[in-house]
Amino acid sequence: MGLLRRQPVPGCGLHQCPVCRADLVVPVRWDEVDDDHWEILLRCPECETYREVVVGNDLAKRFELDLERGMEEIASTLKRLDRLRMLALLDSFVGALERDLIDAVDFAPR
Repeated sequence: MGLLRRQPVPGCGLHQCPVCRADLVVPVRWDEVDDDHWEILLRCPECETYREVVVGNDLAKRFELDLERGMEEIASTLKRLDRLRMLALLDSFVGALERDLIDAVDFAPR
């Protein structure tokens, strides 16, 4: 596990790993340095690289918005996949009922 300390170029993507280029970097810790700056410990789950960066409020806010959008995308994908899984289970259940493979006894307490 490497630890890099570098200043990002303004406007660069904090979500991108400088080592492996994965777009999965997440914050581990945020600490306020002063009224205008944040020190953020970032971690790449692909190559396990940790790095500390000091960024201004504007870049920290953009990163926070990117993280929120990413979480919304994950939640939306999870909801869609869960719906598809339930539809597949429903199709299997209906098929089993149509073939008389399931009856009331299958649901009786044991």
